[in-house]
Amino acid sequence: MKKPTRALLVVVAVVLAIAISLWAFSYHTFEFKGGVDIHDSGFFSYPRYHAQLGDLPLWKDGEYQFTVRGLPSDELDLMLEVLAATNDDRTRLIALSTSVSVSITDRSGKEVCTASGSLLSYWVPASANDSTSFWHPRCQHLSISRFKTYSVKVTVSQADAHSPHKMLMVVLKGGGNELP
Repeated sequence: MKKPTRALLVVVAVVLAIAISLWAFSYHTFEFKGGVDIHDSGFFSYPRYHAQLGDLPLWKDGEYQFTVRGLPSDELDLMLEVLAATNDDRTRLIALSTSVSVSITDRSGKEVCTASGSLLSYWVPASANDSTSFWHPRCQHLSISRFKTYSVKVTVSQADAHSPHKMLMVVLKGGGNELP
């Protein structure tokens, strides 16, 4: 039996070093701290990352702050997902006059996004798989760094009297590959 040549050992060592480096420098969901949870749907899915930052009641006024770090370095979109909303709730939700303000800043105080207005007039409703969420054009395609800490402040004001008793989950989602 032949002994491995020195060139073969070098090739194997280089391949192992590259594989270890790729793993070490890629994003891992265990880096996410401060939020509720993060899901990685895989490289070929879109959106790939779903970072749940925290929830708040839609039916009453209040100010809520979430501090998170270890988000994936990617372009992420802010979404306000209405938890446990059915298709029957959708019509009522998109007609709410409730005002929602959001601001995201990094630890140095740099503003990443700010948006405000009533759900009816300024937030865009989105529906998928028997769920309803809202997004704002000013909080889309946010350049996020996994090495920064972010403060997310959400204020609900002028809560609509017709608001259902539903919770809003503040979510950052994005990354992955959107195939044509």
